[in-house]
Amino acid sequence: MRSAMSKEKKMMYLFLMYAAYILVAFIFIAPIVYMTVSSLKTDSQIVADMSTFKAFLPVGTLTFDNFTQVIQRVDFMKFFKNSAVVAVINVSLVVIVNAMIGYALGLLDFKGKDLMIALIIALSIIPTEAVVINRFMIANEFRMLNSYAGLALPTIGYPMYIFLYYNHFKGMPKELMEAAIVDGESYAGIFWRIMLPLSKPICATVTIMAFIRTWGDLLWPTLVTRDETYRTLPLALRALSTDVYIFWGQIFAFATLMTIPVFIIFLMFQKQFIQSLTMSGIKG
Repeated sequence: MRSAMSKEKKMMYLFLMYAAYILVAFIFIAPIVYMTVSSLKTDSQIVADMSTFKAFLPVGTLTFDNFTQVIQRVDFMKFFKNSAVVAVINVSLVVIVNAMIGYALGLLDFKGKDLMIALIIALSIIPTEAVVINRFMIANEFRMLNSYAGLALPTIGYPMYIFLYYNHFKGMPKELMEAAIVDGESYAGIFWRIMLPLSKPICATVTIMAFIRTWGDLLWPTLVTRDETYRTLPLALRALSTDVYIFWGQIFAFATLMTIPVFIIFLMFQKQFIQSLTMSGIKG
């Protein structure tokens, strides 16, 4: 009798747990479904369905005209190229530069290390808006405004990424470094040949976070760019909203196209990302 009762309680617990999972998943997936479905509707249909559950359903007359108009009207491919170039430069340097700093803080001993770690933790709670003017003035002094370098380089160093790498390298076995030093390997060689190849999960995590941050950034490109030559996708999205009319269908189509690269990057690094979370849980 007790085993039957315990089995019923276990089944009820599993039911409630999975129901909670489904609810949380729906909360995160619903905006994406709404955006994708709305991108296939006309503006009048979007407005009519906006306050009903039909907004999440592909009902009515569906068309790909919104995507065609976005690509032609806003010159989507030009802005996509700008965003892609900036993201590749930024993410590549973010992964390497922050890994170098985290490696030095996590595995090497030097004077002032504890103070530097404390400063990095303190900087991680300062909002970007508080330092963006100083960053802009520095970029202006180096003549990097209205260029790919100005868009990508000033945002490479990020305290959160450094702290993630620091925690990762701090947990690496010191025996690896000691054995490499005995074999005559330099600190740089240890980083490139041993530590970085063993850090694929954390590198994948930083890649995903840095790509999302760069791909969707609006504030920094607004300050740095002066014309459409180097403007990125978030800036181009503003052209679809005017004082007279808001092109809802084209806005949703534009946002859908913008979201596709984020999904691709996540799927590419999904395995390493989950492995990183698992490793963090084991260390914790």
